Amino acid sequence: MKNRKFIEILGLLSVVGSLIFVGLEINQNTTAVRGATQQAVSSQVAEMYRIGAENERIAELVSKAFQDISKTDISESDYVSLWMYQMMGFRRIENIYLQYKNGLLTKDAFSRIGMGIYRTKIVREIWDERRGDFEPDFAEFFEELRDNNDRSF
Repeated sequence: MKNRKFIEILGLLSVVGSLIFVGLEINQNTTAVRGATQQAVSSQVAEMYRIGAENERIAELVSKAFQDISKTDISESDYVSLWMYQMMGFRRIENIYLQYKNGLLTKDAFSRIGMGIYRTKIVREIWDERRGDFEPDFAEFFEELRDNNDRSF
C-alpha cells in the first residue's frame, strides 16, 4: 500500500512537472513568434526606406507630399507612383494592426510608424480614394491613429 501511494505521488509530480515544462515551452514559442513578427515589421519599414533611398522619383514625391501638394499638383504617373508607394505604407500599418489584434505586438508598435506622411494632404487624398479597400475596423483605427493630436498613440 505504501508503494502504491509513493507511485501515485511520483506520478502526480511527473504530471505537474510535465505541465510546467509544456508551459515554459509555450512561453518560449510565443516569445519567438513575437520576435519574428517584430522582425517582419522592421523589414517592411526597411524596404520602404530602401525604395525611397534608391528611387529618386519616389524620394522627390515624398518630399513634395510634405509641401502640402494635392493630386492636381502632380502628373498622373507621379500620382500613381506615390499611390503605390503609400499603399505599401497603408498595408504595413494594417499588418501591424492585425498582429496587434492577434496579441503578437503591443500598442507601442504604433508609436514607431512615423505618421507624418499620412497626415499630408495628398496622402489623405489617396487614403480617401482607397479606404474601401480595407476592413472597416482597420479604417476606423487608422484614422484615429492618424488624427490623434497628441501623437502618443
